[in-house]
Amino acid sequence: MKYFILLALFVGMWTANGLANDLNPVDLSADKWKNRLLILFASSEEEEAYLTLKKEIVLQGKEIRDRDLLIFHVLEKGESRLGTERLRSGQALSLKKHLSVPPGQFVIILVGKDGGEKLRQDRLVELKEVFRIIDAMPMRQQEMKKK
Repeated sequence: MKYFILLALFVGMWTANGLANDLNPVDLSADKWKNRLLILFASSEEEEAYLTLKKEIVLQGKEIRDRDLLIFHVLEKGESRLGTERLRSGQALSLKKHLSVPPGQFVIILVGKDGGEKLRQDRLVELKEVFRIIDAMPMRQQEMKKK
């Protein structure tokens, strides 16, 4: 059931090239097996847990790319983004609503390539823990064997 909720949410958010856009929804069935999603919700860019994780993300770029991980930054105050692409305020609000994230709360959600939620925490989680969860996934195990 979670898969269908997430798929419906992201169908309304991505265009064929993977960028967020309210006006051009597409079927993600072609993309769902390509990327994992890490969705970070924070009240603002100044929130301590968010700043800590953001610094880790900058330092771990190679590891993030190796795991096909796209990162959403969803902020109540400030600019929300998918990577470096800006999300419209309606898209950010839609993410919060559909993923049941309370206002003002720091939340981290990891979504697998299959569209299922793999992790949800309302506290800071180090990227090495996120990587450990990803690396234990059967699909990731297959990816590592191929490399």
